[in-house]
Amino acid sequence: MIGCEFSSPSPPTLKPKSDAPKSIASRVQNKCLENDMLTLTTSIYETIRFIPMLTVSESEMNEGLDIFSKAVEDVAKEG
Repeated sequence: MIGCEFSSPSPPTLKPKSDAPKSIASRVQNKCLENDMLTLTTSIYETIRFIPMLTVSESEMNEGLDIFSKAVEDVAKEG
C-alpha cells in the first residue's frame, strides 16, 4: 500500500498539517472511479491510498498513474 496526501505547500514542520481543501481526496477518488480505478481514502486526512495487485505490469502501472494524474488535474481545474 502507498498513499498520496494532499496539502498546501508550507514549510516543513514536525507536526502533520493538512490544510488541503476539504473533500479533495474524495473528489479525486470519484474521478478515478469514473475511469474504472478503485482507490481508498482515509477517514482523517486528505489522503488517497493505492493497494495494487501483487503482480502488476508496467503498462498497468502506467495506466493507473495516467488515470490518477488526470483525476487530480480535473479536480484542480474545478477548484
